[in-house]
Amino acid sequence: MALTKFISEIKDSINHDVTLQEILDEMIKNNTKHFVLLNGKKPVGIITERDILFLYAKHIDLNSKAINFANKKLICAKESRKINYILGLMLNHKIRRVIILDKEGDYKGSIIQEKIIFEFEQDIFKTNIKAKDLIKNKQKVISLQKNSSIQNALDLMRTKGIGSVLIFDKNEPIGILTESDVVNLAQKHIDTKLNIEQFAHKQLIYFDSEKALFEIVKIMREKDIRRALIFDKDSSNYFIITSKEILNNIKGNYNLFLESKLKDVKNTFNSLNEAVIELFDNEEEQLIYWFNPKASNLFDIRIDENITTIISKARWDLIYKKIKSNSFKDNEIIEIGKNIFQLNVIYNDVMGNTIIKLLFTNISEIANTNKSIENNFKLLYEEVPYPYQSLDSKGIITNVNKKWLEITGYEKNDVIGQKFSIFTDESYETLKFLFANFLKNMHIENELIKMKKKNGEIILVSFTGTLSNVNKELRTHCIFKDITQEQKIQKKLKLSDIVFENTTEGIIITDEKAKVISVNNAFSKITGYSFEDIKGKNPKILKSGKHDRDFYKFLWRELKNKGSWKGEIWNRKKSGELYPEWLNLSAVKDKEGNILNYVALFSDITKIKNSNAKIEFLAHHDPLTNLPNRLLLKARLIKSIEKANELKQRLAIFFIDIDNFKLINDSYGHSIGDEVITYVANRLQKNIRKNDTISRIGGDEFIIVIEDLIEHKDITKIAKKIVADFKEPIKIEKYIFDITISVGISIFPNNGLNVEDLIKHADTAMYSAKNSGKNQYQFYKNEMTSEIFEKITMKQELTEAIKNEEFEIYYQPQIDIKENKVVGAEALIRWNHKKLGLVFPSEFISHAEESRLIIPIGEFVLNKACNFMKKLSDLNLLNEGIIAINISSIQIKHSDLLASIIKELENSKLSPQNLEIELTESYIMEDIEESLIILKNLKNLGIKLAIDDFGTGYSSLNYLKQFPIDKLKIDKSFVSGLPSNKKDVAIAKTILALGNGLEVKTIAEGVETIEQKQFLQKEACDEIQGWLYSKALREDEFIEFIKNFN
Repeated sequence: MALTKFISEIKDSINHDVTLQEILDEMIKNNTKHFVLLNGKKPVGIITERDILFLYAKHIDLNSKAINFANKKLICAKESRKINYILGLMLNHKIRRVIILDKEGDYKGSIIQEKIIFEFEQDIFKTNIKAKDLIKNKQKVISLQKNSSIQNALDLMRTKGIGSVLIFDKNEPIGILTESDVVNLAQKHIDTKLNIEQFAHKQLIYFDSEKALFEIVKIMREKDIRRALIFDKDSSNYFIITSKEILNNIKGNYNLFLESKLKDVKNTFNSLNEAVIELFDNEEEQLIYWFNPKASNLFDIRIDENITTIISKARWDLIYKKIKSNSFKDNEIIEIGKNIFQLNVIYNDVMGNTIIKLLFTNISEIANTNKSIENNFKLLYEEVPYPYQSLDSKGIITNVNKKWLEITGYEKNDVIGQKFSIFTDESYETLKFLFANFLKNMHIENELIKMKKKNGEIILVSFTGTLSNVNKELRTHCIFKDITQEQKIQKKLKLSDIVFENTTEGIIITDEKAKVISVNNAFSKITGYSFEDIKGKNPKILKSGKHDRDFYKFLWRELKNKGSWKGEIWNRKKSGELYPEWLNLSAVKDKEGNILNYVALFSDITKIKNSNAKIEFLAHHDPLTNLPNRLLLKARLIKSIEKANELKQRLAIFFIDIDNFKLINDSYGHSIGDEVITYVANRLQKNIRKNDTISRIGGDEFIIVIEDLIEHKDITKIAKKIVADFKEPIKIEKYIFDITISVGISIFPNNGLNVEDLIKHADTAMYSAKNSGKNQYQFYKNEMTSEIFEKITMKQELTEAIKNEEFEIYYQPQIDIKENKVVGAEALIRWNHKKLGLVFPSEFISHAEESRLIIPIGEFVLNKACNFMKKLSDLNLLNEGIIAINISSIQIKHSDLLASIIKELENSKLSPQNLEIELTESYIMEDIEESLIILKNLKNLGIKLAIDDFGTGYSSLNYLKQFPIDKLKIDKSFVSGLPSNKKDVAIAKTILALGNGLEVKTIAEGVETIEQKQFLQKEACDEIQGWLYSKALREDEFIEFIKNFN
């Protein structure tokens, strides 16, 4: 809000040379309550009605120069200031008017309280304040009787500091005398001895205490009065409220509280020895708002000036930046004029205005004393026997002495002007903290700092120093002492004591005659003897009796000749228990070689010896079964081969693997799996002789080495016994398991002459036993290696085939018998082998499953089949038909089948209703619960489900009815004998009847003759596929087939 609207339009300024009489004349003439005295255009003083009252009461000659009696401590403000700032000055300095200056500092006018009150008349109108709210806790009006003199009134107003007095006739008010009336009396030179009655205003304007404040203010503005007379009916008393009291109540009585608090704070600051300056912060500049007498004495200071008139702008900008960022630190050193101060800051908010309080503590005397010290130091520091240095306030080295350079190894030119921190090995935070304490306490004593010598060596020094002032700048002066060696010695001594008492090794110290003079705590803990038990005795009381005389003779001879002996020795505890210890025994000699003491350092190595034995065992044994591991097996087998070779005997290697162990481990958890392995290990041990070796070489694999064999039948007998021993089921926890094993046998020297070949061939024979149905043993044959090689070769070729996309999908039509139309196709994979040509799945699928390469192959089939079916649909050739895909159990167990199917359906945009998944009967029945979950998840997608090769497995009809099956597929092995083979006829009829009963479709594969078709049609089979209609076709051939068939 612009200040110009508040500046008084009435003439209120006059040349400073005028007399008091001229001031009075101008006041009457211009109806103003003050006059500002100007020297040119600059305000130099002010005369107010209150001043006239005081002068008139003292009968001052009115022809005197007004400037001699004017108040020269003017509260001024620039015209650019805000109204809140002006209002704050009035409250802060308890004044009714503020002098306003233009940009050049010339007089612009004045603002009085009444102008601000009338501006806020709307705010008053909005309140519910009544006159009675302002007179609470207020003293009644000060009054005089009508027969009192003018002098009586003047004295009363002057001593009470009031601007008016009410005139009574007994108990009735008849008039009022105000400061304005006094001006009139003074201007006319009225004798103060005269009676007051004739000069008081007879027409009183007073208000009832129930009157609303806004109504009172309105009348005060209209009548141009600044006091209102209030009559309180309850007390029958009169009160006067002023414009200042109304101003304080514009926003409620809270301002009264603030003014009271402000007064208390100002009184506190006035009594402080520190200079206090209060700033009004309007962001652009910080204006002097108030200051205490100490600040007035120290600085050339005025209200409304920028703080930069005292502190340089550059320095203040730095201080203000710290204040705003809340990073200003207490006791910052600042120089103003000839004085040095410690500066502290209080930053807060007062009635919505940002106020900054600056507290200056004068430390000039201390600084000057330090300056004298500095000068004395200059004369002394070179001769000081200790290293000396001085730093400026920024930590820059300003001087060092010769001793400083001598200890650190630097030249003076390397040091002067450099930061002290680069010559230390301390963090920035540590040095900052140290320097802050230095400034706070004005000195430091025995502060430890790590310094870096020029050669890189770190030394520990003890600093002592003080502060001084040189050319108005604080400096530190320090001497230090290198205490590196002292610290090392102290640490060693302290460490020695700590080590002696706290080491876990026992220590005995004897004199030269081997009498015990000291032991540590560890000695007592190990041996059970206290120091009192053994003091003055010979340590031979610890002898175990396990060593002969020669042992001790050798020990003492070594001690005498070499000064020490160390080794393992057995001793006896106080309890009588024997224990092994590792002993270091030394002789302590003087310079002449005379023995002073013997020192024995020993440790109980019982646990170490036990641990070593355990480690040795674990290094060569399996931790679960305690059987020899592969490492120990190899060592024993080497010896067995050497022995058998020497005695011309046979040696048998049994390689044993638990059948279906992975399924048990995965299904029931590793703890059950471990129990199974332990059980098998125990069973195997019962079937071998003591001189035979059984080893667990990893997982569920064991090797038995049978020695001293002559006849082949002996080996067969042992093998049969081992396999037969696992016929009975076993119970582990609450589970019953049928555990069987597969055994492969290799014989020395027939199947190998070394460890590696014998184990490898036994392993090959074991895999042959597994592939032959498990739960059996097989001897190694040379052709087995060829089979293994073939498997390895096949895996490599399949991997290359996947990489080079050598696979192709063929499609065999599926025909609806009743409607004689193509309703689907089965996707069948072929391998275009680069050497063998077209390879059928029967030649490679089992290998792909065993190596798990069936997973990427299956994804390839799924991708091609879905895209081809979508193509057929887009060509309107097979809109409602299906594409059938075989899924391997390996794909289900070891891949995210559901995710793969969803992905391919989305990518090909094929409807799930056009896809049929074929699962084998044997897989479904392998894990009923898991199968049910998988089938339901597939069914929920809308995919059709078929059981492939139905009738070849072992379905339970009870479970079958629970599965969400859409189709049963009759295996071609049952179709080939139709209709002549009675057994095939019976099986086919049963399956077809079952499908009809379960309300699922049936399809027969491998249909090759008209007779087979006619039989199936008669028995209500829904669909058929086979060479009768077509072989499996490439994509283009299949499209042509549908077009021609339909």
